[in-house]
Amino acid sequence: MKMKYIFFALIVTVTFSSCEDIIELDLDNGKNQLVVDGFVNNDSSIQTIRLTSSAPYFSNVATPADNDASIRLIGPKNTTYNFISDGNGNYEYDPNTLGAIDSIGFNYKLEIDYEGNTYTSSSILNPVPVIDSMPYAFEPSGFGTEEGYYTQFYARDFGGRKDYYWIKPFRNGEPVYEDPTFIILSEDATFGGDAGDGLVFIVPFRAIITDQSNPFVLGDTSAVELHSLNESAYQFLDQLVNSSGNDGLFAVPPSNIRSNIFDAAGNPQDEVLGLFSLSAISKFEVIIQ
Repeated sequence: MKMKYIFFALIVTVTFSSCEDIIELDLDNGKNQLVVDGFVNNDSSIQTIRLTSSAPYFSNVATPADNDASIRLIGPKNTTYNFISDGNGNYEYDPNTLGAIDSIGFNYKLEIDYEGNTYTSSSILNPVPVIDSMPYAFEPSGFGTEEGYYTQFYARDFGGRKDYYWIKPFRNGEPVYEDPTFIILSEDATFGGDAGDGLVFIVPFRAIITDQSNPFVLGDTSAVELHSLNESAYQFLDQLVNSSGNDGLFAVPPSNIRSNIFDAAGNPQDEVLGLFSLSAISKFEVIIQ
């Protein structure tokens, strides 16, 4: 009986292995599209809007930079903020010499001239809460955590309105989490709904600025930035997070994430991808000592 089983298994293995064929699919690469990485904030550092061209889905090369556009923001009293190309796909604006982009509550307009067309977007510069403090404490190793110093930040959401935030933690000037798709978003001070309106940010958001698998050590600088977001930017980033985890048995076919960039008449278009977002920033940092 044992020999018959082995013989049968051998036949099945040979049969299925002999049926394997390598199929090479000749897929249409599709058209190249302009991609806008338009995250601007009210900080005094140089502001950058990056333009690239899309690449085929299965391409294993970096997306090419695009330097053939003209970019400007229109602010209060029709003030124009021109972003100048550096020749590497980055369009830069220096608020220290050219004027700050800091009118809270104003709806700034983005205009991009590209290949004979004008594309537009807009973003309100929403306020951001002040970060009050960042206490830290040494904690021994535990279930799922390592020994080291853990920091938290304290800030209170604005009451009576819906707010969206992007929380960015840093360690010695570098992002705490290496995965660029690990994006920390909050609605008000919680995960969503109305329960977090006007509250201090709840513990999961306060504590996530420390990587539990690699906490801080003496001499490290722990820093956090709290960015205000428009709802469209929040939804774009939320879709990005969901798309990055779209795998496994229940994965759905990949698709472009909806952009908030429109044609000159303000209508949706399919030539340009990406996002324009304007944020106010609150910062805080501590040195572990």
